[in-house]
Amino acid sequence: MFNIIPSDNGGTNILEMKKIDRCHHCGEDKADCYYGFIAMTIPIPEAEALIEKWGRDNWWENLERTDITEDEFKELDGLTVYDQLLSTVGRGVQCNDCAQKEAELYEKYYPKTDLKI
Repeated sequence: MFNIIPSDNGGTNILEMKKIDRCHHCGEDKADCYYGFIAMTIPIPEAEALIEKWGRDNWWENLERTDITEDEFKELDGLTVYDQLLSTVGRGVQCNDCAQKEAELYEKYYPKTDLKI
């Protein structure tokens, strides 16, 4: 679907087509979308809670344990998929609302630190 928007381009009136596209994160049709490289998912609070439960700095080490239940293993296995989705980027479409939400969630769960060299 396209919206036709009048645009003044240096004294000549041109009609621009502003495309409405579907955001890959929220699934809504919007006109304020970014087209480029985006993560396959934005941080998911429920998954982040599981990371906290298992240990943010070393949750993946629990996959090597032999004393966990099958349900616990499935929970950890799901975190490996989530981790892969969070760290994989590809071409996609993201609306401004999701971009702002993503920035807030990254700041909450993965705050920037000052590294001194």
